[in-house]
Amino acid sequence: MFLRGALGVVVAGVGAAGAVRVATSDVASGAELSGNPSSVPTVSGTVGSGARWRGLQNKLRGRVILPGDPGYPAAKEVFNTRFDGEMPTAIVQVASADDVATVFGFAAENELKVAARAGGHSYAGLSTASGTVIVDVRGLRGVQASAGQAVVAPGHTLYEVYQELDRTGQSLPTGMCPSVGIAGLTLGGGYGYDSRAHGLTCDRLLAATLVLPDGSITEVTATERPDLFWALRGGGPLFGIVTSFTFETIPALTKDVVRLTFSGEQAEQVVNGWQQWLRDAPREQWADVSLDADGEGGLHCWMQLVCAEGTAETVTAALVDAIGIPPLTTDPRTLSHMDTVLYLAGGTADQPRAAFTNGSDIVSTLTPDTVTGVVAALTRYSSVGGTGWVQINTLDGALRDLPPTATAYPWRTHAAMIEWGAYEPIPHDSALAYITDAHTALAPHSAGAYINYLEPGDPLSRYYGPNHPRLAALRTQVDPHNLIHTVLNP
Repeated sequence: MFLRGALGVVVAGVGAAGAVRVATSDVASGAELSGNPSSVPTVSGTVGSGARWRGLQNKLRGRVILPGDPGYPAAKEVFNTRFDGEMPTAIVQVASADDVATVFGFAAENELKVAARAGGHSYAGLSTASGTVIVDVRGLRGVQASAGQAVVAPGHTLYEVYQELDRTGQSLPTGMCPSVGIAGLTLGGGYGYDSRAHGLTCDRLLAATLVLPDGSITEVTATERPDLFWALRGGGPLFGIVTSFTFETIPALTKDVVRLTFSGEQAEQVVNGWQQWLRDAPREQWADVSLDADGEGGLHCWMQLVCAEGTAETVTAALVDAIGIPPLTTDPRTLSHMDTVLYLAGGTADQPRAAFTNGSDIVSTLTPDTVTGVVAALTRYSSVGGTGWVQINTLDGALRDLPPTATAYPWRTHAAMIEWGAYEPIPHDSALAYITDAHTALAPHSAGAYINYLEPGDPLSRYYGPNHPRLAALRTQVDPHNLIHTVLNP
């Protein structure tokens, strides 16, 4: 998810050859991932009265939290307040991969669904879903960077990973909402301002430690379990729970960042000009377009441009020339790597929780007719008092270095990802009606959607296109009893 408050706009995101594998326990910071159970952060209260839950607790180094326990309300809380009414059957704060395996075994014995929780930003509230056992991996922590590689435990947010890697001059191409978890983002793809130059987050994955639904723990690389390696790069949370990631890193660089604003009446020309600019822009240059409904029938239009240090003036000039109209305002800045991260996050790594509703469409080509449809859908919502928004991101550059079938993420020959959304105080029903109308309007142009922006009730095929048959077959093989919870239809 991209933060809508970014840049001051507030609208209320033993591996592969040469890989150095480090055991998760060796890179833990804070609570250790092995050793004394007292080192795992505790939640006050009882484990629960049921004998089966006591039995599970006795097998774990982590903690079981049940409804009625004092820590339960806080433990089930996720970023989107729309899901505050959800009631998971239990939350298990795991302390090791063995704990995860034990929970899978317990769930199978008791016919319970399992969902993982890391950053807690699932658009569908998967990580706090009623009737499920939530495997909370936030206690699995640690980032260890070596030359060109990093081993990352799944309990970290993007900001924490950025911060740790920055100490050694390294980074990853990830998203711009800093409190999103590295685990969920990677498994669904992972898109951000470095993606034109370096691909998706999942494209940098070299290896992972995966706990399968049958309780087995396996190392996954391009040569060990290549079927699962394919699936983990964009296939979402359907194949197990990852307890360690090994990534190939990128350099952490100072950037020029420019914010441009335009009249909302010129939104179509801005989007079409941006598309023209992208055809010639080097991969190291990235920009997106955002449109915000003002609730009075009008739109605000603004852009974010990120390019190499010292190039803002010439790159901005080329972008404006392609658009063909001068911006209302231009705000260029030269920022260190971490300052860039914070600036694009709206100036803070800790956003307040909020209620929001989102969806997406992937388009093969962003034709003028498609752009007209996007602008018209948001304008209709604005005309009835809606303050929703659209963000349009390019899918070119390094994303296209791999063929669509190389990873589970399939959208490598497509033009753009269009994200629709509305934040509080817009009610969910109103936001959902807007997004449904937008999908209908864009249906002739839409190829599918992005799994990290999933919408409940959709068919799985909408998110995987031509890769769906392979993904569905592997899912049946790995999780024949459907232990892993999903809101998507087969």
